[in-house]
Amino acid sequence: MTQEQLFASFILDENQGMEIALKAEHVTEATPINGVIQKLPGGHDYLEGVMSLRDAVIPVINLKRRFGLSEHGYGADARIAVVSILNRNYGLMFDDIKEVFRADATHISPICKAVQAEDHIISGLIQLESGKRIVELLDLNYLFRDGLGGLDEQICDAQLLSKTVKPSASACYVVFQSSGQAYGVPVHCAQEITFLSDIDEMFRTGIVAGTLGIRGKTIPVLNARTLLSGDTNAQFSRDDETRVLVLASEECCFGMIVDGVKDIVTIFDDEILRFPEGKDENVLGMYQRPDAENVILLNMQNLVCIHLENIKSIARLGNEDGYGEKSEISAQPGAQHLITENCYLIFSIGKQFAIELKDVQEIIENVDTMAIPAGTGYCSGVINLRGLVVPVVNLKKFYNYPVHKEDEAHHLIICCSHGQTVALEVDHIVTIHKQEQYYATPSLAAQLSDKKDTADRLIEYLNPEGIREHVLVINTHNLIRNHLKSNSPGDPS
Repeated sequence: MTQEQLFASFILDENQGMEIALKAEHVTEATPINGVIQKLPGGHDYLEGVMSLRDAVIPVINLKRRFGLSEHGYGADARIAVVSILNRNYGLMFDDIKEVFRADATHISPICKAVQAEDHIISGLIQLESGKRIVELLDLNYLFRDGLGGLDEQICDAQLLSKTVKPSASACYVVFQSSGQAYGVPVHCAQEITFLSDIDEMFRTGIVAGTLGIRGKTIPVLNARTLLSGDTNAQFSRDDETRVLVLASEECCFGMIVDGVKDIVTIFDDEILRFPEGKDENVLGMYQRPDAENVILLNMQNLVCIHLENIKSIARLGNEDGYGEKSEISAQPGAQHLITENCYLIFSIGKQFAIELKDVQEIIENVDTMAIPAGTGYCSGVINLRGLVVPVVNLKKFYNYPVHKEDEAHHLIICCSHGQTVALEVDHIVTIHKQEQYYATPSLAAQLSDKKDTADRLIEYLNPEGIREHVLVINTHNLIRNHLKSNSPGDPS
């Protein structure tokens, strides 16, 4: 049996449907363009410039120019894949992120050298879906025409610019409740959120409440109340709001029983109130939300480090394949964010829908929507999101579901695509669900037919009653591009 390899794929050119794959071990991060890409005079034609990434400055490569494509521009929602070459980081520009997938050697065909020029940047073709999908494999060894030496001087120039190119960085956090206090953990640590079911207490000890079976795997589950308070007698709640937050640290995977998951919020670094040095190494700081609720941001690695050996040993006992150990994706330094590639946020608008977690910028309470005078259609108003006027889309109206006066949409899901930010109005946030496989939508009800481009796939979801549901996944890119992009907030039709 041939050994499978892990790849991360990206869309280089949306118009041509050009998909490029990289070995996942080389990809340290995939991120939107945060701030400005600053030009470097005298650089290679394919060097787009430099950008700041968490206080470091990295060169950014325009792959469309490097491939010699006639159209080499990128939209406002372009993505950067950060790759590591000989201990140096570089950013590669793509139109979008595709997915993480596995393929064995039998599916990879080398390209005959006779049909290639000396500058052969593509080393092979990966055949997927019985040959219906072809992905080009990028060889990073040939990324630079003159080798790495030609960029040495430009990299030094980039380092000199680091003091001037420092946009305010931000990160998304999952906010949960425990014993009346709100806590936050980075989204890239969260693999999924699931409902609390029967726990096997065979391995119960200290902070470990037992083990829980999730999709045929067994993971250790911690009692958040005990972990956060140190009280070994603390009992976790068992009500409708109780959830298990599945986390991946650098060392292992485990669940944590929390009183409830509130939302996902974007927090800028300069909004975090730092604790005095040495006072509490288990927290990253505190964030005061506009509603005056204080959120303590946790340093999960430090928080669980003294318990890791116990957690890992329980994981090994529960799984012969070592599911409790870190995944192949999270094993790569800085690559934990790739976990979100197969995660979905499930919500309700009377009927349950899903949206890819990587498309969610944040989730906020629906309290400050301003109505548009004489507004019609499915845009119910606008909000002021930190100085940006954002249209609010009523998803019930958008999908032709009946809207009653007594209906109250409690949450707004903030998404951004094609240079436009929108707020999707939903009734309730249900959970975050990890699903490796999705299915093409076979058919849609008549009321959804005119929006079929926004619901082109579905996933299977096991609800709290143990009933398997098919949940439509909203394609936010098509929703914005095809139905909102050219419309004003008051006239979406």
